[in-house]
Amino acid sequence: MLTANSNAESIMKTNYVVSFNAHDTFCMVKVNDILITDNTDATQGNYIVSKTISSLLNNGANTLSVTMPSDSLKNNMWCSATIKEINNQTTLVGVKLIVEDKEIKPDENFHSSKVDYFGSSPRANSTEEGMLEITKTFLVKDLPDWNWTKGRPITDKDIPQVKAFYQSLQEAFKQQDLDKIYEMTKGMWEILAKEQGSTPQKMWDSMNFKKFFEQGYRYSPVDWNEYELNSYMNGRLFRYEVGYGRISPIEIQTPNGDFFSLDPYLSIIDGKVIVVR
Repeated sequence: MLTANSNAESIMKTNYVVSFNAHDTFCMVKVNDILITDNTDATQGNYIVSKTISSLLNNGANTLSVTMPSDSLKNNMWCSATIKEINNQTTLVGVKLIVEDKEIKPDENFHSSKVDYFGSSPRANSTEEGMLEITKTFLVKDLPDWNWTKGRPITDKDIPQVKAFYQSLQEAFKQQDLDKIYEMTKGMWEILAKEQGSTPQKMWDSMNFKKFFEQGYRYSPVDWNEYELNSYMNGRLFRYEVGYGRISPIEIQTPNGDFFSLDPYLSIIDGKVIVVR
């Protein structure tokens, strides 16, 4: 959620928020094919949430998508998403899927603008089988030059280096080395601080990994065969993920099965794999 902070480092000239609303159905919201949120645990009744997304946008064209499963349909199921520039309260784009006569359709009256795509999810052959997706394009400007915009597209030759980075970060979690975890992930806290008007230290402190470790959360070994490397923004952003929820390999668990995962996005900048979001 977007937060205000009187000790913020700086206020961005423009800042963008996605608002997601679902009724009696499971849905997912994506920006530039990046999963922003879903309502896995709240598929009955109304579900509403807003999230800041500026650091996942680039100046120029971007996409907003809503994805809905096509089974167990009943009338009055729907889900929608809008993107607003919060400094001047301008709504840029909106998409909505509705169910009528047990069929999923775009709501043509909801923020009417050109639909760029409506059909099976682009991931229908893997984690989003049987799901339909609607996508629209929107334009943004005056965003900072995020670190990842300077990254080069990932290639197959980079995979050993990427896995080595993950393994080093996993080892830091295994050793509960908070200083190393912060150093390896500081790009995440820096970009979130700028996006949300806070400071990197406050963003880091909000995660409170020390408390997790004190509560018994421990490093969870990874079966790499479960994960696939997905890339975004023309290969400049990437990470290993599993399932429709795109869960990260960086995970800590308690003996009773509670878990927390850290989901950093990576880039290759000046030949190095670094966390950028």
